[in-house]
Amino acid sequence: MTKEEELLRDYRCQRSQLEDQEDELRRGERRVNDMIEQATTEIGHMLREVDGDVSEAYDFSRYRLSHFSQEMSEAFAIEKRAVRQKIEQSEDDFKRQYRQFQERR
Repeated sequence: MTKEEELLRDYRCQRSQLEDQEDELRRGERRVNDMIEQATTEIGHMLREVDGDVSEAYDFSRYRLSHFSQEMSEAFAIEKRAVRQKIEQSEDDFKRQYRQFQERR
């Protein structure tokens, strides 16, 4: 295997791993959002079964779940940006190494 093929193989492997991380983050974000939706629905069902005024409890639960959802979205966004930066850095490194390889020829 030539140095050029080796560089390309390493880059593709690293990029694939980083894209897999990015996909996993997207799946995790969808799972968290689904869980929040499910919790909101279940809390609504439970509160409807309670006698009396539960509007304050319902509002509080919606507020807390909304706040949690926002925190999770921000955390996922930070992680996705970090992975995207790693992908870009990997691409830049590959291009630099490839240029150096071409100049040595």
